[in-house]
Amino acid sequence: MLNDVVEQCFHHLIHHPHQTSKINSIIRDATDEINYQLVRIDAHEFQDESIELKEHYQSISKDVHKKSIRLLSELQNVQRHTSI
Repeated sequence: MLNDVVEQCFHHLIHHPHQTSKINSIIRDATDEINYQLVRIDAHEFQDESIELKEHYQSISKDVHKKSIRLLSELQNVQRHTSI
């Protein structure tokens, strides 16, 4: 999901290079979140296939989903202002 945000930002940036600053900020947020969540994936001491491990992964998935939606919303706001 976060990779989709980055991809959509690049696509927008190609057509609207004057918005580099805001788009780069969204891309940076998305890549920072990807890196953070990758660290979280391995940062546990739960046993394989335990309920705690499944909950840990579900928490990460929910966080990624929330962050992706927030960043996509930011991108849509930029796109709306572009078309005005």
